[in-house]
Amino acid sequence: MSAFFSLLLPMVQAAPPDQGVSWETLLSSPVHIECATVDGTPWCRSTGVIGAPLGDVSHAIGDMRHNADKFENVLKIDIIDPDTVRVVLDYPQPLSDRDYVARYTRLTDGEATVYRWEPVPGAAPAEAGVVRLPNFAGEWRFEPVDASSTRVRYTWHAEINGSFPAFAYETAWKRAGQEALKDLAKTQGASLNAP
Repeated sequence: MSAFFSLLLPMVQAAPPDQGVSWETLLSSPVHIECATVDGTPWCRSTGVIGAPLGDVSHAIGDMRHNADKFENVLKIDIIDPDTVRVVLDYPQPLSDRDYVARYTRLTDGEATVYRWEPVPGAAPAEAGVVRLPNFAGEWRFEPVDASSTRVRYTWHAEINGSFPAFAYETAWKRAGQEALKDLAKTQGASLNAP
């Protein structure tokens, strides 16, 4: 494991708890996508099964700076510190691209491997023409289904910011949830199926 993720960072609640949250299903296949509003903030999560071992799939996120070119919606990743990155997301024209600056932590939760991220305000200057997502947080959770497949749940803070029309949020959330898991499966040359 590279120094990109530090186990010594404080634990953060980078995603809402599973209990007590009313998740609304937006899509059931090819991945399961659901969203909820928690304390006035939109959160979404997508879940799927990738046909590759847990260690291989989770390593793709742990070494994401070297896999950035395999994620269709990631334009670039700048390393700020060993555990802090600036990620620039590609948004379709005429919308401005988005970016976020986050500190990642890696932890083990039973059989699951989890990567969480939290925003780091002021760690990188804003870029002209790019909309900053100042509250972007979330987690990747990887659990073994068997020796050759991994259940993946991607949870993210779903504010889009900028001049994005509210009526298009649901479409954007579906696309984000599908693309993230599809691209992660692509890093392994593996299948992606509904959970």
